[in-house]
Amino acid sequence: MRNQIRFVSSFFIVIFCCIRFIDASKCNEKTCNPTHPNKLNVHLVPHTHDDVGWLKTVDQYYYGGNKGHAPFGVQYILDSVISELQKNPDRRFIYVESAFFWRWWESIEENEQKQVKDLVKEGRLEFVHGGWCMSDEATPHYTSMIDQMTLGLKFLNDTFEECGRPTVAWQIDPFGHSSELAIEFAEMGYDSLFVSRIDYEDHSVRKNSKQMEMIWRPDTSLGESGDLFLNIMYNTYTSPSGFCFDTYCNDEPIMDNRKLHGYNVDDRIQKFEDHVQVYRKAYRTNHILIPMGGDFTYSVASSWFKNIDKLIRYTNEKFTSINLLYSTPDCYIRAINAANTTWPVKDNDDFFPYASDEHSYWTGYFTSRPAFKYMVYRANNALQAVKQTATLLGNNFEEEELKFKRALGISQHHDAVSGTEKQHVTDDYALYLHEGLVEGRKIFNEAFKFLYTSEYPEHHLCNLKNISQCDITESTQNFVVTLYNPSPRRINSIPLRFPIIGNAKHQVYSSSGAFIDSDVIPLSEGVLKIPGRKSNATTELVFLAKDIPPLGATNFYIQTNADNKPSAKPQPVASDADFILDNGLVQLTFNGTSGLLRSVKKNGTEWNLAQNFYTYDAMKGYNYNADTRASGAYIFRPKGEAKPVKEKAIVTQYRGKYVQEVHQVFTPWLSQIIRLYQGVEDVEFEWLIGPIPIIEWTGMEIITRYTTDLPSNGVFYTDSNGRRWIKRERNRRKSWNLTITEPVSCNYYPLTSAISLKSNEKQVTVVTDRPQGGTSMTDGQLEVMLHRRLLYDDNFGVVEPLDEIAFGEGLVVRGKHTVQLNLIASAAESHRFKAAESAYGAIPLFAKTNYKLEEWTNKFNKNVTLMKAELPPNVQITTLERWRENQILLRLEHLFELNESSNYSKPVTVDIEKLFSFFGVDSYKELTLAANQEKVSSKRLKWRTPDNPAAKAELNKTGTDKIITLQPMQIRTFLLNVTPIKRR
Repeated sequence: MRNQIRFVSSFFIVIFCCIRFIDASKCNEKTCNPTHPNKLNVHLVPHTHDDVGWLKTVDQYYYGGNKGHAPFGVQYILDSVISELQKNPDRRFIYVESAFFWRWWESIEENEQKQVKDLVKEGRLEFVHGGWCMSDEATPHYTSMIDQMTLGLKFLNDTFEECGRPTVAWQIDPFGHSSELAIEFAEMGYDSLFVSRIDYEDHSVRKNSKQMEMIWRPDTSLGESGDLFLNIMYNTYTSPSGFCFDTYCNDEPIMDNRKLHGYNVDDRIQKFEDHVQVYRKAYRTNHILIPMGGDFTYSVASSWFKNIDKLIRYTNEKFTSINLLYSTPDCYIRAINAANTTWPVKDNDDFFPYASDEHSYWTGYFTSRPAFKYMVYRANNALQAVKQTATLLGNNFEEEELKFKRALGISQHHDAVSGTEKQHVTDDYALYLHEGLVEGRKIFNEAFKFLYTSEYPEHHLCNLKNISQCDITESTQNFVVTLYNPSPRRINSIPLRFPIIGNAKHQVYSSSGAFIDSDVIPLSEGVLKIPGRKSNATTELVFLAKDIPPLGATNFYIQTNADNKPSAKPQPVASDADFILDNGLVQLTFNGTSGLLRSVKKNGTEWNLAQNFYTYDAMKGYNYNADTRASGAYIFRPKGEAKPVKEKAIVTQYRGKYVQEVHQVFTPWLSQIIRLYQGVEDVEFEWLIGPIPIIEWTGMEIITRYTTDLPSNGVFYTDSNGRRWIKRERNRRKSWNLTITEPVSCNYYPLTSAISLKSNEKQVTVVTDRPQGGTSMTDGQLEVMLHRRLLYDDNFGVVEPLDEIAFGEGLVVRGKHTVQLNLIASAAESHRFKAAESAYGAIPLFAKTNYKLEEWTNKFNKNVTLMKAELPPNVQITTLERWRENQILLRLEHLFELNESSNYSKPVTVDIEKLFSFFGVDSYKELTLAANQEKVSSKRLKWRTPDNPAAKAELNKTGTDKIITLQPMQIRTFLLNVTPIKRR
């Protein structure tokens, strides 16, 4: 009788779950295959993991080209799957990467599109995740992660409406998992997240304690709204060993005709049942999920589905306690949610770093391919500005904007910005980004013509400015710089520098014709010798650009070969004694003997700060086992301690009116400039590394160390994708007892934008210009990896050493760190504003002009802005982009964490209707973070936890007030219905 009651109650739970599912999805035909309350329900999930570039380019993967690197073609996978799904209504399949599905959807006929829509409505084809790609989690900036998810989900929404909206996030291949992305998934309305790659020790502990599923609460200050149910897969994302059924697999099919030789049903289903019994021990309910697929599987879908059909049939016939079924992650999640289990909680933590064995810490990719990482970040900065200015242009240039979005979208893939792809694939990503920037330039120019006049000259981005090369500034007598500010606040002063011919005379004027004093600084010998640099410029013009309006632009006229005398050119001064740079705010003291930085004095406070470069020899290896693992694109495995590149540098000083620099040369392949700007309290370290030499066939990994006397007690902090700080403790993990087998690499963490040390009174923060790996191996010291050149592959699939060659030599990389030294009370403000400036930096564009100075100022003497008034200092416009005709997507972000700043960690209000000057806001509604659902109707599953035993599903509550409130670290997304305001 008790079993009957339990069966009936469980039956109604399942029925309720399905009814609730139908109501929530508005897809009345969408169903899950039935589960059984008294059996172990094994949810078989057919899937294919299709990398958006890795061993082949994204186009080669889609079309099936370049078969020598991999034989797969995504278009054939989708053709095959759709055909097979229609043969059996029980069959299910999930698909993830919208970048591929969009291509395929555009290529098929209308009748096939209707068949696909029917499959989606019925739940037989389910989209999970839905982003343009499955992004990396260590290296992307949070804005790029939001954008690529928005791009993919908008396509699904526009194509399949509510039935195509994913409810499950699927990050089954990235190499470690980010707390920031988990929070974003929760704010996007996802019920759960599936992952597979966590540290091998963590995996073992969780497997043995039934903690493979849990509630992940990355930020406890968010409460339940930041909770996300997490499933960790037992055997990565591939089908169990012995059960791959594709044409290129070596596993035996299920041969079920007793009349023929080779009948193996009993053996095959017994082996599968053995897997099931192993899996079930790691999970808490009578439901387990087993993925049936892997990388580019289902090239011949009939082979998979025929064998899974047999596996289900014969297993269910033989083992009465097991119920195998075709399923999807959404169906599985709803089934275990109905089980009403209490789940463990993981809070204020992430899943970095990831190690797959005792000598394989996947921490090298935090820095791999540093030049490409920089390109991705600068392209993201440009895209945010392009989207803002495109709101002025109606539906014009829509395709150009989409091309840029798609290019940046694929670059967020976990084998793209991560740097873990083959070299020719990196080159292809870079080409796509370049093409996107070309399209973005068109939008900038059209927007400038709108904001100024149709006679405004064509501008260019000078994409090679990072190697001090720009044709316009070097070869043009008179030229114009238009500086666009993507920030919602006025820029009072910002240094602007670009290459010029050394013997020419230049004068700078504001848009009103006012003279602006400037400096001319010689370029370093290292820059002049960068391979591939095609420039005659030997100097850079430096001036302070002032008063740039929010979401707006101003211009500067540069006159060459003027009659008036130019500002005095700074002269190099060699020195053997201790010497000082001093801009009135910060004083740097250098050791005259070594030429290295020794100490800093700021606002009367003394800091012991030393800095130098070191190199780790990379471990050689042939990867026969864990002990012979090599350092490679993924893996950082140093051989021994880091050694200083040099203990002494050759030093030259340059002192201008607005900038002071110390040029340090350590070796022919490593140099640095330490720089102070007038009115700026931060110290800039600009490093130039490469070609890294090959010595005794050993790869090298180059780091910089900033050494202070702060008593940090083994604690340091790294940012999570450019937002929240994550506390790190040397040689310790929060979730398990760490076994120290790789003492350096096990302590490396991803720095998307910053790393810091704190004492009770002081904080030192290093802000990076691209993703890098970093740590604190000694109290008071910060270490950041800058560049890598490796000669062995680490045997995780790339089959290619990370030995980047450019122009016939090892890759040369130029980059910057900004070091901030603050008392604790002001540290957060200094860091947050600098991080925002880095992500939303002013964009300079350059144009030739035949106008004389007086003609220019008469014609274009004005600053332009999209805003009526600037926003408070702690508010950022994360997104401003056109959505549909007369609709604008707006994201507003609170920049500060709770209790981080006495001034700015407070709720802040914004009046949306009074923000913009070129369109009026008629009405608006709040959406979830990815903009694919109204916030008020977002209904996520609730879960029981020890601190919340009676969780209930509730609708989100959201107001429609004209004035909205942002809580600390909150991003809110709004769809504005607007009326354009015509120019006068």
